[in-house]
Amino acid sequence: MKALKDISWLRKTASFFPSRIILTANNYRLFDVLEGRGRTAGALAKAASADTRGMELLLNSLVAIGLLEKEEGKYRNAPVASRYLVKGKPDYQGDILRHYDILWDNWSCLDLAVKTGRPQRKSGDHESFILGMHNLALQRVNKVVGSLDLKGVKTVLDLGGGPGTYSMGFARRKIAATLFDLPETLKISKKLIEDSGLGDRVRLLPGDFMKDDLGGPYDMIFISQILHAYGAKQCVSMLGKCRASLREGGRIVIQEFHLDETKTGPVQGALFAVNMLVNTPEGRTYTPAEMTSWLKKSGFEDRETKVIDETVLISGRKK
Repeated sequence: MKALKDISWLRKTASFFPSRIILTANNYRLFDVLEGRGRTAGALAKAASADTRGMELLLNSLVAIGLLEKEEGKYRNAPVASRYLVKGKPDYQGDILRHYDILWDNWSCLDLAVKTGRPQRKSGDHESFILGMHNLALQRVNKVVGSLDLKGVKTVLDLGGGPGTYSMGFARRKIAATLFDLPETLKISKKLIEDSGLGDRVRLLPGDFMKDDLGGPYDMIFISQILHAYGAKQCVSMLGKCRASLREGGRIVIQEFHLDETKTGPVQGALFAVNMLVNTPEGRTYTPAEMTSWLKKSGFEDRETKVIDETVLISGRKK
């Protein structure tokens, strides 16, 4: 039998080992506890009401991954964990890890999702999802907003903007922002916006954007990471509603995962399509050509495409 020359694909099947280790450590809040001091496995196990052997093996694996350091039997955060995994730090990513832990349960039903074509959601936590979106958006908001042509934009609608990260990004540029999302979401985003000191610059508009009026007219409508949760017909309908809520000459900007025209890359865009299979009835990631065609069908001209890291920005102007 011919020996396998390239088994990198096989190693990827075990990539869930570090994923599960990090998610479990985050669930135990180990990085919060270890910030600024070293502790033994026994002390951590006692504090967490956990097994000492289990805790020690978990901690050693985190050292191997590079998130912890170990010296004379005591563990402490490595610089990367101190930056990203300690609650309260500016670059904190622990909320999105809590959301990934929810997705872990749902992805375990991928076999059935492929068989039926229907979502298989076993778990859900709306707060961790919204706060997790804030964790991620904080890493790119300045770059994305800074890349937009905001000349003449005085009002912007952040459609389905979740935590309001982009609303705050626009508000910091002296643009009147309206955050439109479900009432349960706005309860979470309201606190984030108030804590940022921008409570008087961002208007909260509760509703279901598939059913309710969007208000306006606005100079710009920004739709970040929303279309992938819906089917093509729903997306076209949504864009039509957006057009009706823009002033003449107003602009729409879509931010989505970058997926090339083969639908097989980049990796993140292709993999996230499967996440939508697991979690939504019709959603998937879309190519720039697909989204641009929807803008054309919805009456937008001067359509442009710009790639920023793993995302793509598609824009158009109301005729």
